[in-house]
Amino acid sequence: MELKDIKAKLKEYMAVPRVSGYEKEMAYLLKKDLEQYADDVYIDKIGNCIATFKGTKSENPALMVFAHMDTIGFVISRIDPDGFIFVERVGGVPEKVMTGTAVRVGSEDGKYYNGLFGTRAYHIMSPEEKAKADTLSSLFIDIGARSDSEVYAKGIQVGCPVCYANNYYELLNDRISGSYIDAAAGMTNLIQIAEHLKNDPPQTTVHLVGTVWEEYSARGAMIASRTAKTDLAISILGPGAADTPDQKGKVSNVSMNNGVGVTMFNFHGKGTLNGNIIHKGMFELLKKAAEENGIKIQRQAARGALSDTAYLALEDEGIPCMDLGTPDRYSHSPMELIDTGDLKQTGELICHFIDKLTPDFDVSRY
Repeated sequence: MELKDIKAKLKEYMAVPRVSGYEKEMAYLLKKDLEQYADDVYIDKIGNCIATFKGTKSENPALMVFAHMDTIGFVISRIDPDGFIFVERVGGVPEKVMTGTAVRVGSEDGKYYNGLFGTRAYHIMSPEEKAKADTLSSLFIDIGARSDSEVYAKGIQVGCPVCYANNYYELLNDRISGSYIDAAAGMTNLIQIAEHLKNDPPQTTVHLVGTVWEEYSARGAMIASRTAKTDLAISILGPGAADTPDQKGKVSNVSMNNGVGVTMFNFHGKGTLNGNIIHKGMFELLKKAAEENGIKIQRQAARGALSDTAYLALEDEGIPCMDLGTPDRYSHSPMELIDTGDLKQTGELICHFIDKLTPDFDVSRY
C-alpha cells in the first residue's frame, strides 16, 4: 500500500466506535475489507474477524497475525432525573484527561450522540480542586438533554457504550494525532499485509485476525487461536515512544521515526501477574528480515503493561508469540500520535517475516 492509502485507511478505522464488547461495526467493516484479498473470511462466535491465506507448501506452522479491534471507553451505569449520564470505565482510561473531553454516547439501536464530560468552571474551583484530577465517580456526561426521559427516548440506557469523540489531525512530517490510533494502526497493517499475501501467497498458512476484548480482558486472541488453530502468533501492538521531554532518557530507548518497536519482555504486576517474553526463534527470523530489507528495529522491555499474547502463549501446548508495532505517543488519551512512516514500515516488516517463514521453522522455545 502507498502511504496515502495507509493514511486513508487509518482515518477510516479511527472513526469507528468500537469500545471493548461493542465491536460489531468494526468487525463487519474489517471483514468487508479483508474479503477483497482473501476467499476465507469469517467472524467467529465471540466476534473475532479471521481471514485465512492457505500455505503454498504446507499448512504448518500456521501463523496468526492479529490486531485488536476494540478500544478503551466507558459503559453507562446511571442516568439521573435531569438527563446527566454517569459511567464506569472499560479498560485503562486516565482520569486526568476526562474533564471537558468530548465523547460519543451509544444507544441500544447502535446510534451515537455527541456529548462531553462536564467540568467546573476554572474561576469557581478551589486551589485544591485546580491541583487534582476528578475521580470518575464524580464526573458526568452532558448530551444536552433536559431530562432522563429525553435520554431514554434516544434509546440510551444503562449498559450502552461511550467512547471518545472522533478526532483526526494531520501534523508535520506525516504524523497523525487523534483518538484510538493504536488499534486502528494495527488493523491498517492487517490490510497492508493482506494485499501482500494476495500478490505473494505465503509458504505456510497465515491467519490475519482482528480480535475483540483486548482492552477488557486481553483474552479475545485466545479464542481466535482456537478457531483458527494457529502454531505461532504476532500481535501488532507498538510500544510507547519514550522520546518526549517527560520520558526521554528515563523510560526506554524507543522513539518515533527510528524503526519498528519490538517488545522483548512485558509484565503486568497488578492482579494478572502475567506478560510475554519474546520467542527467540521468531525474533531471530524477524531480525534477518529487518536486516535484509533495511528496516531498523527498536527493542523495549517494560513492566506495567501486557497484551493478548500473555494469555495466548498458554493456549494448546504453548503458542510462541511476539509483540511488535508502531511506536506511539500519548497512549489511551483522546489524542494519540504516530508517525505514518513507522506504520508503513511495521506492515512491510511483517510481510518480509512471513516471506521467510518456511515449513521447517522450529516452533520450540530452544
